[in-house]
This record gives sequence, structure tokens and C-alpha cells, in this order.
Amino acid sequence: MKDRFRDWNLYHKSVVAALAAFAVSVIFRLIIVIDAGFEISEEAVLPYSAEAIWPWATSDENRERWQAELIDLQRLKGEATETDATRLVFWRKRGKRWHAMEQTSEVLPGRVFATIQESDNDQRWFRIELKPEGECSTRVLITEVIRPKAYNARFWFFREKDDHAEKWETSLEALDRWLEKRAPACVADAPQG
Repeated sequence: MKDRFRDWNLYHKSVVAALAAFAVSVIFRLIIVIDAGFEISEEAVLPYSAEAIWPWATSDENRERWQAELIDLQRLKGEATETDATRLVFWRKRGKRWHAMEQTSEVLPGRVFATIQESDNDQRWFRIELKPEGECSTRVLITEVIRPKAYNARFWFFREKDDHAEKWETSLEALDRWLEKRAPACVADAPQG
């Protein structure tokens, strides 16, 4: 019988190399998620002025309406637009409920609103930026950094990253719908000829 694979030694070396590459990649992943945070960003250009969007981005009552998975905000100290103001934030996702303590970390009126959230499950840094692109057009950029507290949740976070990105996509669509209903119509001054 003729041997079809003449260099079995090469075959064994390639199997060992593949297994070693897999082991190194797993070890690398184990090391990089020791103290990892995961960033999710979403942006949209909305046909409203930044002044019309600002109250929706910062107001506790309005955030409940458009921000996906957020079910309630209860103020503890200060107004949301004041640095170091604190709130209790209540979340629900697929029937699971949890709460977090949220603190306003940065405010640039009409442009930037950022918070830090701490819960039993994770730490989150939320930031919304409004960049005017004209009288009736604003780029809304939402960035969230999530750092799960449990090591295994950090290791497997790549399985949930798409869900978080979808949450912000849904949130921006909801923000657009609410603004369409409630914000004053924005009419750019047309040049008169």
C-alpha cells in the first residue's frame, strides 16, 4: 500500500503549531481582559438644532423616554446638568432588572453631557456629544464604555457587544421620533433673492 502522505513529521508539526497558536491566543485574551473596558459608539445626524436636542439628552424624564433599557431615573442630589449630581438609574433587559448609581462627570451646556455609573455588575461611562452641522442639523454622538466587574463577563463580552450597539441605534431612532413629536420645527433661514 502506497503512503499518500509522505512526510508525517510535517503533519504532526503543523498540528502542534495550530494547537500552540490556539493556546497562545486564549492566553493572550485571558491577559488583555484582566482590566478591560469595552467601548460602544453610535452616531446619527438629526434634523434639529442642538438647543432642541439638549433637554432630551440631559433631562431625567426625557432620558427615560428615548434611552433603550432605561426604565427610571431618581434624582438624589443636584440637577442632572450639574457636575457631581447623582441619581439612581434603573435598567431592564430581557426581563432582568438592576440599578446603578449615576454621577454627572462632565457638562458643557448644549454640547456635552457625561456620566459615570456604578452597579453591582459593572461600571459604565456614558457620554453624549452634540455637534451642530448647521442651523437645523446636529450630529449626535453617543459613547459608552462598559467594564464588567466579573472576569468571565469581561472575557465573553464580545458576545454582547452587538446587543449594546443595537441598544444605542434603537435609542437614537427613539430620540428622533420624540423630537419629531415634541421639538419645535427647525426652519433654516433661506437666502432671499
